[in-house]
Amino acid sequence: MADETATLARWVATARVPEATRRVTRRYLLDWLGSALGGGDLLPPTMVQDVVRELGGHPQATVLATGERTSAPLAALANSAAAHVLEMDDLDRESISHPGAPIIAAALAVAEREGASGDALLDAIAVGYEASIRTGEALGPTHYDYWHTTGTAGVIGAAAAAARLGGLDVEATHRALGSAGTMAAGLWEFLADGAMSKQLHPGKAAHDGVLAALLGARGFTGATRILEGPKGLLAAMSRAPEPDRLTRGLSVDGMARWRIESVSFKVHASCRHTHSAVDGALAIRRRREFAVEDVERVDVRIYTQALGLLEGMEPTTPYAAKFSLPFCVAAALRHGDLAPQRFTDEAIADTKTLALADRIGFAPDATLDALYPAAWPAVVALTLRSGERIEERVDHPAGDPESGITERDIAEKFVALTDGLLGGRAAEVASRILDGAPAASEVVRLTRAAAPAR
Repeated sequence: MADETATLARWVATARVPEATRRVTRRYLLDWLGSALGGGDLLPPTMVQDVVRELGGHPQATVLATGERTSAPLAALANSAAAHVLEMDDLDRESISHPGAPIIAAALAVAEREGASGDALLDAIAVGYEASIRTGEALGPTHYDYWHTTGTAGVIGAAAAAARLGGLDVEATHRALGSAGTMAAGLWEFLADGAMSKQLHPGKAAHDGVLAALLGARGFTGATRILEGPKGLLAAMSRAPEPDRLTRGLSVDGMARWRIESVSFKVHASCRHTHSAVDGALAIRRRREFAVEDVERVDVRIYTQALGLLEGMEPTTPYAAKFSLPFCVAAALRHGDLAPQRFTDEAIADTKTLALADRIGFAPDATLDALYPAAWPAVVALTLRSGERIEERVDHPAGDPESGITERDIAEKFVALTDGLLGGRAAEVASRILDGAPAASEVVRLTRAAAPAR
């Protein structure tokens, strides 16, 4: 009988992180900071901050948006919610999850609480990504039909990162994973109401991961086979689980590939399932000049699972618009980008964009299904009123490792999201994080010292 949870716990507690992987991890830390700072003034993260303030807590870690200090679990909750709201946080394709939102929030909070070194922070993030992504891979695509993997697998990664930073031994880490797994949650039903749960999912994953590590350190026991057991996470939440993916190729001393090295960055401020279609629309716009009024129709073919999340979504609010495939494609065609400013109250009411969105249709394509989730493909066909038809296919949207995204691109994205918040010093902050290994206290100091009062 395989004991995947025990094997994973042993690896979390003892794995050696290569220097090259630490270097890659800095990019994800910077990218997460950009989303966390950029989303800190928005709803619903400000509501979460209000609740955190009301609950109070020992001053162990910092809420980045306000500079207030509270307990590590509550700081992780607030910072994770802020990191997810812009829809620009990183995305792992194979696990279909946003690992950074919960894992880095948990790691930063615990690292600040523990006074951990920069290398220890980076190691915990890389270890947390590995545990979370492997859990998502083991759950498989059927899990995503009902469950938001960022919340479910994310709590495993957050607990792993927190346990690593807390110095938990193998047994205590095993206990922490057991408690984390029983708290895994996050259902897609909120989409039917346009509710705010999507930020709660990573926020609670971060909070509960820290909580699980704190309990595990004190001897609080959890299910020893919470992942692979007959009543465990995989059995309960997947129709086609692959438990061997939890530990396949796992090695304490060296691995052919660390999962964090294949995680995608997000270039557009919308649901990742829209990005291939958006990139196709942008490619058409670069190929051929036309007025949006001259567009007869746009037909989008996309992999079926994307429609499980996007179908029926209307741009009724700025956040709902991020999940409306016609709106996202229309805004990209009209403006030449899909930046955060395309999702304001004014932007989603723009009559020209909405009129174009009404001429955009989409349908599933079984040939594209075969590529998912290793690729998230789409085919965009634009027909002009003249009868001319222009088609683009995109298998790997901008931000995928295959797209050639560079460290400079990531730094420029950080500057675009935060320069106004950081008093024009965002480029300096980016250089400091990418070129060194700042401790958590230094990361917080950089973001707070550069920021005007807000």
